[in-house]
Amino acid sequence: MLRSHRKTVLTAAALMATTALLTSCQDGDSDSKKSTSSAASDSGSGSDAKGKSGNDDEAGSGTEAQADNNAAGKPGGKKVTGTWFGTVSYLAPGKYTVTDLKDTEQQFFTSTDTDIQGAGEICGDAKGQAATPCAEEDLEAASKKGVSATVKLKNGIAVSVVEDHSGSDDGGSDSGKTTGTWSGKLGYMAPGKYSLVDSEGTERAFFTSTETAVNGAGWICGDAAGGTTPCSEEDLEAAAKKGVAVVVKLDNGIAVTIDEEHN
Repeated sequence: MLRSHRKTVLTAAALMATTALLTSCQDGDSDSKKSTSSAASDSGSGSDAKGKSGNDDEAGSGTEAQADNNAAGKPGGKKVTGTWFGTVSYLAPGKYTVTDLKDTEQQFFTSTDTDIQGAGEICGDAKGQAATPCAEEDLEAASKKGVSATVKLKNGIAVSVVEDHSGSDDGGSDSGKTTGTWSGKLGYMAPGKYSLVDSEGTERAFFTSTETAVNGAGWICGDAAGGTTPCSEEDLEAAAKKGVAVVVKLDNGIAVTIDEEHN
């Protein structure tokens, strides 16, 4: 009887111990899972934060890129500098294009400081020996029809717009007293003496002096990607012997400026 009771007590004790052990294990697993879940949640939050930060960075880069694109579309955004000759056409108030003989189009803007000169089309008299100062309204009206002119740009803004005098009768290639602005292919004749042949085949002879400003953009001198560069008489002579497209401003047969064309 005692033995049977003792066996029952021992069995009950063993059962209680097993139950306690199982409960302890389950609590441990629960705490472990909670800890793991919490860590995973914290890790996920960190991932989300990192991902959000990365998106913000990408958005920032996109904003900067958009700003750059917008800047490129604003007046002077491309900041082109140099001299172009061709047909000037109207786009909008203060905004024009100049299209050369190769149909290359360059946009530009005018400002209150732009020097506009006419020779019968923009304003003035076609028979006049000197160009006539014109107003912005004159340029706008003429450019709506298209007008041949030389445009000198600095950072996308026109420094000057000078109507071409190529239609003027200057008395032939050796008149020596030609005044005006012409464009064409430069040729060498003798030290200090050059010729200019325009698109119509008209040849004009002219001279240089120590005060002639020669500006290159890769052919006479300088780098095509670096804007205009002041050149020497030796540079001009070497380029003229090969032939180079230029815009020449003459005063009584003497070159005031010789600018390499940006074709």
